[in-house]
Amino acid sequence: MLLYHYFLLPLLISALTAAGCAGPKVSSANSMSSPIRVKSADLAAALIRIAEQGDKETLVEDAGWCEYVMEIENISTNALTVQNVKLLNQDGGYVDSASAYEQIIAPPDVGSELAGDVAETAAGMAAGQIIPFGGQIFSVLSHTISASSTETKANAKRAFGLRVLKNVELAPAGKVERSAFLPNITKAKVLVVDYAQDGRTYRIEIPLPMKGP
Repeated sequence: MLLYHYFLLPLLISALTAAGCAGPKVSSANSMSSPIRVKSADLAAALIRIAEQGDKETLVEDAGWCEYVMEIENISTNALTVQNVKLLNQDGGYVDSASAYEQIIAPPDVGSELAGDVAETAAGMAAGQIIPFGGQIFSVLSHTISASSTETKANAKRAFGLRVLKNVELAPAGKVERSAFLPNITKAKVLVVDYAQDGRTYRIEIPLPMKGP
């Protein structure tokens, strides 16, 4: 009997170790060693971190989206408005950020290739239709279950409205930490911040960290 337990114990430890490895994935994008900072004559911008589905404190509920957490500061002597944040993809096209909470709980409707070699996007698909996503199966409805209650949805929508970086006006020396919710596309080149001041529009670009293989 003692010999039986002697051989059984290593097997049990191996099984528990394997089970632990099957837990939620940790986003490599969250491992940025330091913020990426850029500035123009009027605006200072920093990319603090990139969060994905399952990461701590993100509102993203679908694997097709990422949350780009940014710090924006008006370093000029006049007020300005941060209008929008976009991604520049590998083909030279601009991909818009989400403007409503409902967008980030379903696969994005974009023409660019999504991370994980997505075979199709949600464009034109009926609610609940299964979408192949990086070898895993997701449905349009599967990510809305966690936000099924009216109260939870209302809280999430409220948090999104307070966090999203769109049409944010800043006084001189004003600084905010906000987020841009963008499709999780492959080989995105830069993060583009559009802002307006004194009736003119400007653009500043933040280079993106290279993702692992």
